[in-house]
Amino acid sequence: MLAEFSLPGERVLCSGELGWQTMLARTYVDPPRVEQFSTAQSSDLLIVLVTSGTYAIESRKGRRWRQANYYPGSVGVTSPDNVSVLRWQSTSAQRLESLHLHLSADLLKQISEALGEKGPWQRRLPDALLLDDPFVVSAGRAVGRALQSRAPALYADSIAQMLATHLLYGLESEIATKVRPAALGESALRRVTAYMHEHLHEDVSLDDLAAQANISKYHFLRTFSKVTGTTPHRYLVDLRMSRAADLLRDTVQPVLHIAVACGYRSPAQFTAAFRRRFGLSPTEFRRQFRAG
Repeated sequence: MLAEFSLPGERVLCSGELGWQTMLARTYVDPPRVEQFSTAQSSDLLIVLVTSGTYAIESRKGRRWRQANYYPGSVGVTSPDNVSVLRWQSTSAQRLESLHLHLSADLLKQISEALGEKGPWQRRLPDALLLDDPFVVSAGRAVGRALQSRAPALYADSIAQMLATHLLYGLESEIATKVRPAALGESALRRVTAYMHEHLHEDVSLDDLAAQANISKYHFLRTFSKVTGTTPHRYLVDLRMSRAADLLRDTVQPVLHIAVACGYRSPAQFTAAFRRRFGLSPTEFRRQFRAG
């Protein structure tokens, strides 16, 4: 697929062999710094969901650059036949990972006709550097889990149909091309996420994190969720799962040691959390990776 050759990231997973009919899903590990590049034109709708790391990303329309900050849960959308000119810089030490969802033009056309919409359906779809829409985020995360677990086409295509219907008919969220002002600034957020990285093996409390931002824990909870699209707890769990997966792939440490290193005092608790994220137990994940 031409669109993939224009991307600077390294592909990890792809749904191409799973028999999904209306959506193509891929995961990437993205480089920490990327100079200006252009995406390839495609008749599909592209949704990019950030799953790990933080980016300062810019998109150019004509001569004007727009900027946004990406965190896990951030979503960018490129509408059919549009081309995005992008560049970015990592703002943390965490590895940058993203999920790319391609909704097929045939699906979008069929949904538009079923809704009784008139006129070019492409014009009703968003094209945004940053899309603020919890439904799209939740659906994207469901697709990511489906890709990890090699879910059947019925499940994946059902999500694709819901996404297409929502974007063509039910989209009511605000499309933001700039980061909205928030009490939790970039430097404070970097301190918070750095603290999480450094204390993954410890019990991290809301008070601990709020202290890094120098605001009350109640205000911190609201502003962190607003800026990142997820709660501090969910963000920390994502970091721990990402670290656990790296250790399982790259080391021979026992699962118990990895569980402790990632902040879990009980192997059963660690296994349950890991299975929820990846659809496999830690042992199964390591075995499958080595077999692959």
